[in-house]
Amino acid sequence: MAEVMSVCMPLCGLAAQASWPNSCNLNLYQDGQHSVGWHADNEALFQGKYQDCRIISLSLGQSRRFELMCGQDFHRLELSDGDLCTMEGMTQKWYKHRVPKESGRNVGPRINLTWRWIVQHHDCPCAEAPEAPEVPAKRKRTSCASVGGWSASHG
Repeated sequence: MAEVMSVCMPLCGLAAQASWPNSCNLNLYQDGQHSVGWHADNEALFQGKYQDCRIISLSLGQSRRFELMCGQDFHRLELSDGDLCTMEGMTQKWYKHRVPKESGRNVGPRINLTWRWIVQHHDCPCAEAPEAPEVPAKRKRTSCASVGGWSASHG
């Protein structure tokens, strides 16, 4: 995991290991019938509905559609093998996102690694959540498509 992060995190403006996310979720989409419906990553652990937060996602394997929506504001991306996608700022408060089912084409497996910062942890008295780094208001992005508070970097 450290080796993967050492490649991905600097591409997201996080060169120092101390600034890297402190949690990772792995999702396996076995085929086009595996999906995740409209949702926001609004778990209390991450405080994404109450403060700026950054979510960093790496796609591995089969390309899949990723959709983002806030009211009538709708965006669709095709995330391919090696693509990084970030959702930043207050995206989790205002937007919902999904990976829809895909029919009509042969869709192979896709793995998605999603890194986040745990900022509030009450369940375990031994756990301490470190300070999450500030989300920069403006950050230079290279090779990125950017819409609102999210971006995708194609690798």
